[in-house]
Amino acid sequence: MIIWFATGNMHKKAELAGIFSHHTIKIPSDEGIVFDPVETGTSFIDNALIKARCLFDIVKSPVIADDSGLCVDALDGKPGIYSARYGSEDGRALNAHERNMLLLRALGNNPCRTAHFVCAMVLFLGSDRFYAAQETLEGEILMKEDGRGGFGYDPILYLPERGSTVASLSEEEKNFISHRGKAARALALLAGAGTAYF
Repeated sequence: MIIWFATGNMHKKAELAGIFSHHTIKIPSDEGIVFDPVETGTSFIDNALIKARCLFDIVKSPVIADDSGLCVDALDGKPGIYSARYGSEDGRALNAHERNMLLLRALGNNPCRTAHFVCAMVLFLGSDRFYAAQETLEGEILMKEDGRGGFGYDPILYLPERGSTVASLSEEEKNFISHRGKAARALALLAGAGTAYF
């Protein structure tokens, strides 16, 4: 079946399509839908629900939405829900490399390097009917970028148990252990008993 994913991020679409391989994942731009909701929430789950409701009102079909980001302990959890907009100034959004460099400068030589990715994900079926899951991926911030895969902050989050950054994982490995992969599978389990969608 077709499941709408409330994002404009092609990397996220590819990740979700890999997890829900028995379904067709469509994003708004696939059908020329203008989709740019204002994320006014104060938490990851708030913003995921804002995006889900916005797209559901347009397509009137099941929607998956997520909000995710990197939380760095030594930076009091920043950039957190502002991860995608971190460091944006004068209306110009920084690219992923620029955001990574800004974060590394903010952290400096701080010996506390612990951090984690967060993903809140919802399957939205109606105004009062949805399933939600939130997961993390724990790691440490490196002193510089490493790895050519992934996107966003992946090159600077090191996973001690894997001996590599998220950006050095294969697509299959990342989908298995990532915050988004874990949230998506938890969501499928939650929804599976009560719906025919998964």
